[in-house]
Amino acid sequence: MQFRVFGIPKAQPRPKAFRRGNHVGVYDPGTAAGWKRLIQDEARKIWSGHKLVGPLHVTVGFIMPRPKSHLKGDGSLRKQAPIHCTSKPDVDNLAKAVLDALTDLGVWRDDSEVCFLDIGKVYGSQPGCLVSVLPACDTSHIVSAV
Repeated sequence: MQFRVFGIPKAQPRPKAFRRGNHVGVYDPGTAAGWKRLIQDEARKIWSGHKLVGPLHVTVGFIMPRPKSHLKGDGSLRKQAPIHCTSKPDVDNLAKAVLDALTDLGVWRDDSEVCFLDIGKVYGSQPGCLVSVLPACDTSHIVSAV
């Protein structure tokens, strides 16, 4: 299963706590809800409807929008503009949004079935992400090292 999502990647927000009088609660600020819907819409186009069963290997490549400081006045790219994105949001929180979106869609029972996760974050002209979900391959070389 492989698909591309166009849009500005959003990180999975952390739950927020609140207190009203003697009542304490937790809520999800939901700032990634639209991004997660885009992920689900694209995954739905190619997903067979059958739950994938682990162990799974997920690869996610994020393409982040370039800040204006990377561009010249005419809109072309500055010579010293970096390729790798080392600013926020963190790759682990970006990946969590993707995994949660696929879990909520029902692609797998739970994202705990993902045993291998490759994540990358670079700058590009068309923001979004590339997602690949495959059965985990032979990992005996990793297990024997443990």
